[in-house]
Amino acid sequence: MKYIDRVAKTAIKLALKGSFKFPSSLPLPLTFFRNGMELSSAIFKTRSDVHVESISLGGVSAERLMLKQNVNKTDLPNYALLHFHGGVFVAGSVRTHRALGGEIAARSGATVFMLDYRLAPEHQYPAAFDDCLAAYQALLTKGYLSEQIVLGGDSAGGALVLALLVALRERNIPLPAATIMISPFVDMTLCGSSFEINKTRDPMLTKEILQRGADAYRGNIQSADARISPVLAELEGLPPMLIQVGSEEVLLDDSSQLAKHAERSGVKVTHHVYAGMWHNFQMFNALLQTSNDALDEIAQFIKDHVR
Repeated sequence: MKYIDRVAKTAIKLALKGSFKFPSSLPLPLTFFRNGMELSSAIFKTRSDVHVESISLGGVSAERLMLKQNVNKTDLPNYALLHFHGGVFVAGSVRTHRALGGEIAARSGATVFMLDYRLAPEHQYPAAFDDCLAAYQALLTKGYLSEQIVLGGDSAGGALVLALLVALRERNIPLPAATIMISPFVDMTLCGSSFEINKTRDPMLTKEILQRGADAYRGNIQSADARISPVLAELEGLPPMLIQVGSEEVLLDDSSQLAKHAERSGVKVTHHVYAGMWHNFQMFNALLQTSNDALDEIAQFIKDHVR
């Protein structure tokens, strides 16, 4: 790793510990974290070559992102990424993840749809799930073929992705071509060993904030219910998965558990653990080459799996 990358990495970790990890260990209102994420989104700049448009997708607010040079063209490959943002089910929005969506759109050539699904605790399960299902069905109605769609999600968005895939299979709705999950939070029982192993190493997340978010989302449904913890569901027949995670995350075991379960179920899985990295490190591509490498991997995965 180059010296400048090491310095940037250390600085980012210190900033995350002070701005997110420490507050998340305190009994602050969940709205504090929601507002904090919205404010911090200002540091993540959307690429100037990406067009951003507010839309409604299946009655759900969303943003459509694509390269400006492609906005008025009709002869381009027609494929899309439908992405569900993270935020422990209680925070996050199209604004907080706009820069990430823009990077993926620019690198992959896909039209990226970033969904503004309803948040807990105001809206408990199944509100967010219903929004995700409605958005996916809207893409099919708009004329996208299932093999032209990739589902993406980071953190809590990964749980929504996996739950949606299982539901689509059970309802005989055509499955997307592939799925991408960044640091997925897919086990609301929070029983992974990495919660202790990486407790001090993770510069961003704590078990406490994940527990609070999961409880706000699930309402009266048990945490071991597969609708809430989709890693506990049957995964046979699901499309190829790309799972990216940092080695220092408390959520590392969620990714490992998902990858192993999916592989045993016959799903083609690419599971990439990035050494020394943290939750959603892909968002820091302006400072870190590793983040750029991860985004390039996502872009190539999309291009390899859509038709």
